[in-house]
Amino acid sequence: MKEEKKPVIIYGGSFDPPHKGHLALAAAALRQFEPSALYFVPGFRTPFKDFRPVPFAGRKAMLKAALAAAGLAGRPEVKISSFEARLGRVVYTYETLAYFRRLHPGAPLYFLLGSDCLAGFKKWRRWRSVLKCANLLAGLRPGHTPGRGVPFTALAGRFPRVASSDLRAELFLGGKPAGLHAPVLRLIEERGLYLGRERERLKKMIMPERYAHSLGSARLAVALAPALGVPAQQAALAALLHDCARDMAVPALVRYSLKNAPRTPRLRALIKEAPVLLHAWAGAERARVEFGIDDPEILEAIRLHATGAPGMGPLARLIYVCDLAAPGRAFAEAALVRKLACRDFNAAFLAANYVKLVYAFSGGGWVHPLSISLWNSLQEKKKG
Repeated sequence: MKEEKKPVIIYGGSFDPPHKGHLALAAAALRQFEPSALYFVPGFRTPFKDFRPVPFAGRKAMLKAALAAAGLAGRPEVKISSFEARLGRVVYTYETLAYFRRLHPGAPLYFLLGSDCLAGFKKWRRWRSVLKCANLLAGLRPGHTPGRGVPFTALAGRFPRVASSDLRAELFLGGKPAGLHAPVLRLIEERGLYLGRERERLKKMIMPERYAHSLGSARLAVALAPALGVPAQQAALAALLHDCARDMAVPALVRYSLKNAPRTPRLRALIKEAPVLLHAWAGAERARVEFGIDDPEILEAIRLHATGAPGMGPLARLIYVCDLAAPGRAFAEAALVRKLACRDFNAAFLAANYVKLVYAFSGGGWVHPLSISLWNSLQEKKKG
């Protein structure tokens, strides 16, 4: 009589970062199925993830640290596969399963996932091929209803509601999420992952009070970003860097702008009337050169955070509001705009423009034409 082969479990995902929920699922699958192999398969890049993931080597290192912390390192059946990374492109689940089917002919294949993935399973590329090749093995998480019409085997037990996207949002701001193992947090800090390098460099460029403002702006931006369809990493990075040139002395700021940002709108008028506003355009150039930022949306957000301009993109609008409304701002209007932004962002954007204009006019100061043009364009939209 032919001996039945032990199952093989494939656990694919970004693991960006690998968290306690990931390891709890894997441990439960090992106990329940006693597979001949359980493969963690970090993706090189996935079609569903935001902005810029940690490079594969960094995610693999974090996964090794998490496995050690969870007591799974060294078990011969637990492996990390570089299959998707070797291809150097987006790899779809049906392709990954076809590879492991060839590697383990005749063995029952299971694809491990959290129940939060089941709801959107039928949007996966060639999802029927996935079901033909492997059984879905799901760990049920609180608050997630399994997708209707999607057959799966449930793991015994209930698993923590931990999402990598929420953990990344905390990490971008320098937090230490409880959902990560301590060795993973240490590795993140040592390698400066999740904007750690950028935060440390920024601290050396600006005063502590300015850094606190930048961090507060970033915290607000990350909270508001989902409603605007802005990736959290993009929001955090733009907010962190928006004032990276703000503490340059005015003479140095003028020299820097003349040399590196000569296309600044109304440059000569700015130098004469309000040189401090140069920090926005100088900051964008500094972010490009010294932080390696090549994302045009981030650079636009930094350039326009002080004056605004008609036709700003979602990220630029977000940073414009968060700069004014960040926690710690001394004027009362900041708290009002911040509360409004959580209910009606467009109204908060209009209010922020109004507050900035009122402060400029009431002080008898010069107002940049871009700020006035923004106000006029918003009034036209209200009439329309």
